[in-house]
Amino acid sequence: MIYTIVLNPALDRIVDIDELLYDDVNTIIEETRLVSGKAIDISRVIRRLGGQSCLLGLAGGYNGFEVEGRLLAEGLVCELVRLSRETKTNIAIRQTRKNLRTIFSTADPQVSPIELSLFYDKVHDIPEDSFVVMSGSLVPGVSENFYAQIITALAGKNVRTILDADGEALKRGVESRPFLIKPNIHEFGRLVEKNVREVDDILDNIDSVLELVPHIVVSMGARGAVAVSRAERYHVVPPKVSVKSSMGAGDALVGGIVYSLSRGSSFIEAVTLGVACGTASTLNGAGGFCSLEDTEKIRKEVLVKNF
Repeated sequence: MIYTIVLNPALDRIVDIDELLYDDVNTIIEETRLVSGKAIDISRVIRRLGGQSCLLGLAGGYNGFEVEGRLLAEGLVCELVRLSRETKTNIAIRQTRKNLRTIFSTADPQVSPIELSLFYDKVHDIPEDSFVVMSGSLVPGVSENFYAQIITALAGKNVRTILDADGEALKRGVESRPFLIKPNIHEFGRLVEKNVREVDDILDNIDSVLELVPHIVVSMGARGAVAVSRAERYHVVPPKVSVKSSMGAGDALVGGIVYSLSRGSSFIEAVTLGVACGTASTLNGAGGFCSLEDTEKIRKEVLVKNF
């Protein structure tokens, strides 16, 4: 079973108007409501590839009920711990005449120790031989050790943990020895505290991380990804495509990797599918919405360079 962890989902409201009028009534032309979050996009990709996952997360207030309902309506399985505070809302106002976009975001919800304890109970119930994906930002009330604690708690159950984080949360997670990490090139540079720009920079600084993490995938946007294990080193390069938006491409990459690994694929097969998913997602402008047709077409054109 694949589990994805989402601590900070958001309820997004995208509102279209002609032009913003101040101190006046603005008529909404169209409104779209959806749920966003890195782990959510990962679960969406897994489902589009034909797999299934379970979202473990936190959601609160009336927004939390809508978040859960919308996820279930998409066909995503989720187990959410109820918070006393409202789940975050993002309101995007798009002015069609001026082609402008303005976003209003509410604060992240504070998590109490009791609510966090209830979440840990769900983590401890994860069965042996599962895959667990941890990604995204932490919320107030959750320490930088959070991902590291989950990795440690699952270490004795042959659970393969995949971490996509940044900063101190990534550093502490690496020290707990996850199965795989997926930083982008900037996050990897912060992890090793070096100026990392090119493939050679990644390879020159990766050995110290490999001592703790057996599989590392560093995403590089349109340049693909560097995939390194203790026995393999690859540069996986996608074909050039017409990019609509690169937002969420890294999440689609992770979704393809974990789905492929759960099906028994090799490391390089998994990364190749992941790169195809990430590239396909740029055609649609949303990380969780890569089509299977686009993914399969792109995968045939992915180039794998062996070092």
